[in-house]
Amino acid sequence: MSFTRRESLRLFGSGLAAAALPMPALPHKDSPGGNVLDRTQLLELLGRVPEAPPPLAAERLERVDLGDLVREKVTYAVEPGERVPAFVFLPKAGAVKTAAARRPAILCHHQHGGEFQVGKDGPAGLGSDDNQHYAIELARRGYVTIVADALCFNERQDATGKLKDDEYERYEAMYRITEGKTLQGKYVWDARRALDYLETRPEVDASRIGMIGHSLGGQETLFTTAIDTRIRAAVSSCGFASLRAIKRDHVNHNYALFVPSLANHGGYGAVLAMVAPRPFLVAARTTDPIFPKDGIDETVAAGQGVYQAAGAADKLATFFEPGPHTFSPAMRQAGYAWLDRWLMPAG
Repeated sequence: MSFTRRESLRLFGSGLAAAALPMPALPHKDSPGGNVLDRTQLLELLGRVPEAPPPLAAERLERVDLGDLVREKVTYAVEPGERVPAFVFLPKAGAVKTAAARRPAILCHHQHGGEFQVGKDGPAGLGSDDNQHYAIELARRGYVTIVADALCFNERQDATGKLKDDEYERYEAMYRITEGKTLQGKYVWDARRALDYLETRPEVDASRIGMIGHSLGGQETLFTTAIDTRIRAAVSSCGFASLRAIKRDHVNHNYALFVPSLANHGGYGAVLAMVAPRPFLVAARTTDPIFPKDGIDETVAAGQGVYQAAGAADKLATFFEPGPHTFSPAMRQAGYAWLDRWLMPAG
């Protein structure tokens, strides 16, 4: 399912106006009155990473004509000896009315959902359900999009074949701790390498790069946007709640969610505050068992104080609708309209 800019902007205008108003601060430890975490500290919490990124050494493996789009499969280096496969979608000339010679680009991160065989294929429209096809949907709106496999998914599962699915995910998370690393840190590192790759594409306007993701993808959108200011606007769907709510409800979602000592540094609210003053939309469902609504409210309230102080209260917004964990058509419309508002050329 695809949406026009006009349809999405109509929903955006009616559904987000009230949600973007200032939110009252909540007296929970996970909702500090100000930002208690800076990028240097967050990088330390995320653990050791390579001293320097290797050359991308990008290669194109295939190029498929989809009519209105071109889909390329590429690989590039994220660490020495480690390459990542990704899909890149390129709108064809004339498919979207725009005066810009270079197009805005969106880094899309796939969900978890226990779909270890799917990974990048979901947003690329090659797997999962229609609600996950946001990389191809955004490309049809005029964006260059990229989606790569996160470690443990699709083409990046255990190369030895010994560990399957969540067994391999648990191994990667736990063994990294012994080396002073985290799985969350690895995901952020790899996402930033995708940004490096986007900057090399002649079709991309590097001053207009955004990020979007659902569930694990929404989580990675939060952390990556906080760390990397090349992301100018972002949409996180069902990607986080407060640590207080997660602990209260015994939520056990994915191993990367739990960053050592983050609870002592303001939790996810402090991470969200680091995004300010850049535009950030939190799309969520009111009965999500993974990320409870009151925990989302706490996290957004913590970030809202920093946005207000920066004179950018309108750049942090929420879009809620009833129902459990998913990235519904209405949520996607709101997310696409948000990205259009901040990244697309006027008109």
